[in-house]
Amino acid sequence: MEHIDFNKIVGTSQEGENMLGKFLYFSLSNILVEKETMAELCQTLGMEFTGGSRVSVSDAFRSATGDIKERISLRDPVAPRIFQIYCRDNKRGDGILSRELVKETVGRESNTYEKLANIQYDKDDAMFGYDNLVFDADVDAAQMCRRAEELFELYQRCANRKQLETVCLNYLRGLEATKISGNGHLYFVPRHQMHRVDAFEAFIEMVNDANKNDTRISANSFYIIDDEKQRAKMTEEFYSAVKREIQEYQDRASHFIDTGSQSPAILERWAMKIDSLETKKRHYEDVLRRELDGLDDEFSTLQLLGQELSQRARSLRFRQAA
Repeated sequence: MEHIDFNKIVGTSQEGENMLGKFLYFSLSNILVEKETMAELCQTLGMEFTGGSRVSVSDAFRSATGDIKERISLRDPVAPRIFQIYCRDNKRGDGILSRELVKETVGRESNTYEKLANIQYDKDDAMFGYDNLVFDADVDAAQMCRRAEELFELYQRCANRKQLETVCLNYLRGLEATKISGNGHLYFVPRHQMHRVDAFEAFIEMVNDANKNDTRISANSFYIIDDEKQRAKMTEEFYSAVKREIQEYQDRASHFIDTGSQSPAILERWAMKIDSLETKKRHYEDVLRRELDGLDDEFSTLQLLGQELSQRARSLRFRQAA
């Protein structure tokens, strides 16, 4: 696992002169926000949200029952007990989605399992239900089943983690942010875009307020001091991130050319992505005070592919208009 040494990033919480940009980090979780509310939040802060397609009942059922989990520790001086409550797959008939609520008791030699309820959804009748409830002094199985049903409805009509991540990454792309190597959502936002980080952090807080799940997400940032050490560090990160982007763009452009894509809109969109990447490179050269010529050959190849996409798009537009 790659590790980020924060000691190598000299930052401050106070804005002032000679700032290189901002270091932004955020976390995501299984949020559920009404799509209409999410659209309003995005519109308020100038962020893009398309809404996405409706989640299938199968995905909603699996996600809802997957969220039903709890760990219970009962302190007993003689024999402490630990239980884990969760849903697992069981047999199902045609058109029936089914999982069982299980209580797993942790033992010294082996664990024991008890079925507390059966949760199912009938696709033909569009009915969610649960049965075979077992009384347990430690677990309210009925309450957990009701929560699964509530989550099932929410997953079908709410924006979820995947859609939130798409919103966040699209916004950061507009900030010309560079992904910092390592795990997690760690980004460098260059000086000319760092004023827009406040809107991103405000958005995360608003999503927390609107979230209907028992989870929270977070975002924080600090300013990075403009000195030679930090410029060198961010140059390394820029090369690492952009090299991956160039490869992705080359693969996509080559695919559209090789398969003879007949969609001028798609060709134009990827040609614009290539132009934006070159613009980002020029902006970073200004911020980092150096020529970023380490990938010139790759950029030259990408530029040729972008020109080919643009020419094909114009030709298709011309034929469609004729």
